[in-house]
Formats: sequence, structure tokens, C-alpha cells
Amino acid sequence: MKKVFFLLSSLSVGLLLLILAIQQAGIKEVFNILFLFPFSVILFVFLINSVAVCIVGSLRWKIIIDSQNSHKIAFIKVLRAKLAGFAVSYITPSVLVGGEPVRAYMIKEEAGYDWERSFASVIIDQAIFFFAVLLFMIMGFIFLFDHFNLPVSIFYGFGIIIFFTFIIFYLFYSRLINDNSDGHGFFMFIIKTTRLDKFRLVKNIEKNIEKMEKIIAMFFKKESGAFVKAFALSVFEILIYSILIWIIISYLGETVDFAYSISIFFILTLANFVPIPGSLGSFEAGLTFIFNLLDFGKSNGFTFSLIYRFVNVALVSVGFFALVHFELKTISHSFSVEAPRPVLKLHRFVKKLFCKKRRKK
Repeated sequence: MKKVFFLLSSLSVGLLLLILAIQQAGIKEVFNILFLFPFSVILFVFLINSVAVCIVGSLRWKIIIDSQNSHKIAFIKVLRAKLAGFAVSYITPSVLVGGEPVRAYMIKEEAGYDWERSFASVIIDQAIFFFAVLLFMIMGFIFLFDHFNLPVSIFYGFGIIIFFTFIIFYLFYSRLINDNSDGHGFFMFIIKTTRLDKFRLVKNIEKNIEKMEKIIAMFFKKESGAFVKAFALSVFEILIYSILIWIIISYLGETVDFAYSISIFFILTLANFVPIPGSLGSFEAGLTFIFNLLDFGKSNGFTFSLIYRFVNVALVSVGFFALVHFELKTISHSFSVEAPRPVLKLHRFVKKLFCKKRRKK
């Protein structure tokens, strides 16, 4: 019941932000701009986005997985899990991290790795990527501060977000790499500090979490080569997103320096962290705001958000096909209780549907 209430509340906030953004942008102006925007460019942007998410993102994750395990995993399996995780993330309250348990479990099932290693690979992948994202966000923030007279409230708001993000990264890396007096890594430190270990569910998996943290710590201490490659690919992925942003802006009729793309990436990333499924409303409002600030026009900002959303939704569709393909491939498997609920529910549904069809034949 609490989850349903939170979901409805977040969607209500998102719809309110969406309505406000539409009012600011002007629906007629947006439709006029969309009508003139070349569909061939949208397809090109979709391909660029697919390269960033599918090829670069999957290759980075595969490098991390292979560094942890003696036997290698096929790239297609990593790609399928990456796409499925991306799709599930998009419909959860946090667009950037919601599908991570799904892709971790898919790798566990298909490659025969243990739960701790599979989940550790996902956490390492996200930690490296988000560290690169943080650096680009700081660059975008500095650019906005240097070129525009930001309201004091916005300046402090952005500053606080970046500060706390930096603190979280510091705790994450220092807790995992250093030998702490309490013997706890980052996740166990959070669990003990917040007293989450009082819950039986958390208590039962404490040993698994501790093992996972040791695997993560070992990667950052011993696998410097894999870390450098993964970080370089993270930077490359963000640069691809920035190029994608620059292309859309150019076809909206604005001639800008590449640095503007970084500032838009900063706002785009912040919007994706808002706990609303699909960042509904927050994404549109954020882009409308930043385009107005950069003097590109509110209508162009809202149009940009629609084009970018369309490209991601198209990729989400591919991701759900990847998840269904995984379910059909593992139809005979009996998934363990560790499996994420979306995977278990879909597995039961596909198995039931498949069995019914076979009985009819």
C-alpha cells in the first residue's frame, strides 16, 4: 500500500511539473517545431544513443565482469542484460539505477556466476560511470555559473547537490579501499548506521553483502587496468551523449559551442535523479528551464525533451524485447528467491503462457 501511495504521489508531482512546463513552452509552438524537425535526424540520434547505451555501456561492464571471473562471458549476454536493465530502470522511480538488480541477476543466471560477483560487477560499473558523470556535472555547473547570473537559490541548490554527491563518492571509495576500524565497507556502514540490520531480511543477507564488498574492494585495489579502461569508456559514453545533445540543439536552429551541451547534460542528469517513473515532468521542466536560461527558448527546450524521451522510449522497447527473450531462453529454469520481483513475475507469466500453448498443441 505504501509503494502504491508513493508511486501515485510521485506521478502526481510529475504530471503537475509536466503541465507547468507545457504552459511555459506553449503547446502550439512545440508542435510547430516538432513538425519541422527532420525524422531522419531523430533516427540518427536514436542510433547514437543506442551506441552509447548498448555498445559502449555493455563493453565497459563486460571488461569489469571479465576482470572478476576466470571464464569470459559472451558480449551478446552482457548486451541483453544491459538493455533489459535500461528498460526496467526507465519505468522505476529512478531512471538511472532502478534496473540494476535485473541485469545483475540475468548475468548470474546466464553465466553461472554467484550472486555476489554478479551484483558487485553492476555496482562497480555504476560507481565508475557515476564518478565520470559527477565530473561532467561539475563542469556543467561551472559553465553555468561562469556565463550566467544564476539566482542565489539555484546556485546554492546545485552546489548542495554536487557537495553531497561528492561526499557519497568519498565514503564509497574510502570505505571500500581503506581498512576501517569498524571493519565495515560502504554498504554495511550505511546498514549499521541506519539500523537496517534490525530487519530480518537485511540480517539474512549480511554475509552476502560483506562478501560482495570484498569483491568490489579487490577490484579497485588490484584491477587498475580494468578500472582505467572502464573509466575511459564512461567518459566516452558521456561525450557521445553530449554530441547527441549538440546535434538536437543544432537542428532546433541554435548554433552553440560544445560547452553548452555539457551544461544541458548536467540538468538532464539531475532531472533523471528525481524519484518519478520515467522522470515524467521533471525532465520536461528541467529542459525547459535550462533552454530558457541559455536563451534558446522554452519551446525549444520542451521540444528537445520530447525528442530525447522518444529516443529513450524506443530503446526501452528494445530492452523489454531483450528481457522477454531472456525469459524464453530460461523458461525451464527455476529462479531462486534472490531474483528481482519484476523478473520473477514475468518469468511466471511467460512460463504459464508457454505451457498453455504447448498443452493446446
